Amino acid sequence: MIAIELSKQLRRPRSWVTLTALAVLAAGLTLVIGVSRASTSERIGDWGSVVTNTSGLTLPLIALSASILFLLPLTVAIFAGEPISGEASWGSLRYLLARPVPRWRVLLAKAAVAAGYSVLAVLVVVVVSMLTGIIAFGWRPLTVLDIQHTSPFIFASATFPPLTALGLVALAAGYLVCMLSSTFAFALFLSTLTDRPFSAVAGGVGFGLVSRALDNIPGLHALSPWLPMTDAGTTLWTGFLTNPTQTGGLVHALLVQGAYTSVFLTAALVRFSRSDVLA
Repeated sequence: MIAIELSKQLRRPRSWVTLTALAVLAAGLTLVIGVSRASTSERIGDWGSVVTNTSGLTLPLIALSASILFLLPLTVAIFAGEPISGEASWGSLRYLLARPVPRWRVLLAKAAVAAGYSVLAVLVVVVVSMLTGIIAFGWRPLTVLDIQHTSPFIFASATFPPLTALGLVALAAGYLVCMLSSTFAFALFLSTLTDRPFSAVAGGVGFGLVSRALDNIPGLHALSPWLPMTDAGTTLWTGFLTNPTQTGGLVHALLVQGAYTSVFLTAALVRFSRSDVLA
């Protein structure tokens, strides 16, 4: 089932257009910064900062920091929100389910392929921005300025050799993939509720936006540790770039993501198993 679904998705222009758009935007980011802001300090997360022309490895950090706000959640919602609702809108879902295959296997295959494309989207952003960054600024050690602890009397920073920095970039990308899992699961759940892919995609994007909005309401700060997407949670990966490494809050954030993801995936399975899509 997974092989069949993968071959189907590979033939659809939507997948290639989305990934190509991500690659173009990542390369464009390097071009814009290289032309206009090469020697300017750029923020990553809440406390970190990098000077872009010091190393090409600064670009994937900037790209991840910028794209996690909207671009990557949108991409994940596109891949997760279309598999079921798209088939339903085309009228092909009833024929697919007419096969002697359990519905859970159909949903699992579609979810697995959509998840693979979602991970690939993050990799495209990282790899393209890193390659273009290295071409523009070279394979050099990565220096991250610690704005939080820098003062007029203390200049705080951490410098990593290129290979070590490459591993830290991969670790940051992996963490952000995990932070996008609740958005993926919610969009997939919405995909089982509607035959309009746009509604599922919009709902997936709105899921993160509403969560961030609630996080920024002063009277609701007590909810922040339990919200799926928050400004603090999506910037915890910058703790990998400190010396010593800061991992406070990482386990809690991942457990919250796991809880939301499990609930929405279970809801998607229950809904898809019981819905009357053949009527």
